[in-house]
Amino acid sequence: MIDKLKVVKNSQSRKPKTASKNSVYLDANFYQIGKSLESARLYLKYLCGIFQPKSVLDVGCGRGAWLKACHELGATRLLGFDGEWNTKSLMIDDAIEFQGIDLSKPFFVPEKVDLTISVEVAEHLEPKVAPQFVRCLTECSDMILFSAAYLNQGGTNHINEQQHSYWAKLFAAHDFYPFDLFRPIFWGNEDIAYWYRQNVFLYIRKNSSAWQLIVNSGHKNMADINFMNCIHPDALGFSSHLVALFPSFIQAIRKRLFTVKGKKNNYAELDQGRKQSTQK
Repeated sequence: MIDKLKVVKNSQSRKPKTASKNSVYLDANFYQIGKSLESARLYLKYLCGIFQPKSVLDVGCGRGAWLKACHELGATRLLGFDGEWNTKSLMIDDAIEFQGIDLSKPFFVPEKVDLTISVEVAEHLEPKVAPQFVRCLTECSDMILFSAAYLNQGGTNHINEQQHSYWAKLFAAHDFYPFDLFRPIFWGNEDIAYWYRQNVFLYIRKNSSAWQLIVNSGHKNMADINFMNCIHPDALGFSSHLVALFPSFIQAIRKRLFTVKGKKNNYAELDQGRKQSTQK
């Protein structure tokens, strides 16, 4: 039960509805439950074909889409941590044991879980918090399904977008290494949000039982973490389109300004003409 969860909490008040320097606020409109749940079901079904977690923690769980998908696939203990603006009543699965915490502060669970999830969360925290956040994730489980917004991806309250190799180095400090388990399978699947297709990796503690299980299933950890930094074409499409349109946008603005200026000059000439006619 949730009252048995031990979480380091450093704030007694609820978060305000604006983002401050040391906190993140995401209102109800931020969460895209349908797309998240659809993506989560596909990713976790694939993972469960190799490894079946019974206990799962989702850090930055939103409304609990990824935990719900785990529950559907057989997980029996579902722990969800998120900011204090989120609540148990907003979870989409009643089995989720929710705890509101300050994600920028240390957190832990009294007993390791089989799988920790944190998807598209870390980019919302200040860069100085990143090493601590990763350390806390590694203390919760030997297997972590992790994603964070890529450099210049863009999004609501993104304050620490980084190349994937940045996060890999932070995980490596705790002997966790990435497996590119999902991108070869889901890269071209348009039913999944492109940020998941680009950003999701599986981090595992080296030489743990989870590591051996994944390796024995035929998978290898990434030998060169720089390969993690390839960008999905859909991530480039919208920004590239804007860049392509920018010269036309500037030209249109200039044309509009010159047209308005010309009209003003014409009005001035007409007004002068009227004055001269009156004087005659």
